Amino acid sequence: MDTSHLFTAALQLPMPWKVESVDFRDGDDGRQELHITIGFEAGSRFRCPEPGCRQDECPVHDTRGRVWRHLNFFQYKAFIHAGVPRVACPEHGVRTVPVPWARPGSGFTLLFEAWAVEMARHLPVSTLAEQVDETDTRLWRFIAHYVDEARRLEDYTGVEAIGIDETSRKGHNYITVVADLVEHDVINVTAGKDSSTVKRFVDDFTAHNGVPGYVRLVTCDMSLGFRKGIREYLPNAERIVDKFHVVKHANEAVDKVRKAEGRSNGLLKRTKYLWLRNESGLSELQLETKHALMKQRLKTGRACQMRETLQDIYETSRTPAEAWSRLHRLCSWMMHSRLEPMKDLARMIRRHWNEILAYFTHPYTNAVLEGVNSVIQNVKRRARGFRNMDYFATMIYLTCGKLDLKAVTA
Repeated sequence: MDTSHLFTAALQLPMPWKVESVDFRDGDDGRQELHITIGFEAGSRFRCPEPGCRQDECPVHDTRGRVWRHLNFFQYKAFIHAGVPRVACPEHGVRTVPVPWARPGSGFTLLFEAWAVEMARHLPVSTLAEQVDETDTRLWRFIAHYVDEARRLEDYTGVEAIGIDETSRKGHNYITVVADLVEHDVINVTAGKDSSTVKRFVDDFTAHNGVPGYVRLVTCDMSLGFRKGIREYLPNAERIVDKFHVVKHANEAVDKVRKAEGRSNGLLKRTKYLWLRNESGLSELQLETKHALMKQRLKTGRACQMRETLQDIYETSRTPAEAWSRLHRLCSWMMHSRLEPMKDLARMIRRHWNEILAYFTHPYTNAVLEGVNSVIQNVKRRARGFRNMDYFATMIYLTCGKLDLKAVTA
């Protein structure tokens, strides 16, 4: 088998396409490159590319030379050259025939694009671009294309429980991420963190066969923007305040008590994490230190006990009625504690009473989104930020969405 036949078989070219020549040439940087020239049999006829056209024996009108970047051949950059035929269709006139190894309008072969999309899951696009000696803009163009195509195939017909959370993109620029709490994957990314983000999600959700009226549960934080958006655009959904956000506010309240008391009590110096971590996460020495401080009747110790009681309510309450009773007693304790941060925490819990208690009927949390957020922050950190929101959203869908990329890169 000669070289041309070997590469024809390797590229899996259908008739009448064939490899005409394979040769090495010096590139612009002085390094050698592999150049593969593809042609077709003289007198070949092609099908008209217009959808629905039945003309499958159209003669070639002329050809237009094109070049595509292909996967490297060992250490050599590889390129495919071909005169792309234009056929004369009696119904539609002159039309360009699509080639089997590349998308129309792309400067890369399908194999190169599929490989680069998979690599982009694990590497920053700028790093990938350096490795293949291309500009990242060219790579972003087709990576976004395949992610968009895969998202068009998504079907959210049965989605009934979602989680909503915001994360920072850069500085005070935020994005809102929506996840399916059952399938554990990201289904929407949009800019901002106000009520309009819920509207944009609903529009996209509807476009993927989702039914807003069928969404019955939404977990989120205590954001008034999310609350308003859910009320307006997901009218049948019950809102559940995520328990991790409630405990986070409790931690912040305990730390405020510690800071205020620490100004006049040197015992609290460098003890922040003794009060904010669960005892299971403390070393033996830290645990002994905490227990010794608890005997000093510190305000911070009382605040910590309140926070631990809140966590215990979440972990051990067996019924909504039991949770209601225990949470009511805790709020009363905090309101009579003469600790202003803890009193503020009690007021906040009472403002969101029904949404907090809803967890004990429907024990959903935003744990999925907390995990997603750690992945998002890692993606952002390794890429050293993103030039625009579209690139950031593309990477979130690529790394955190369960997209069927094989269906669009095959």
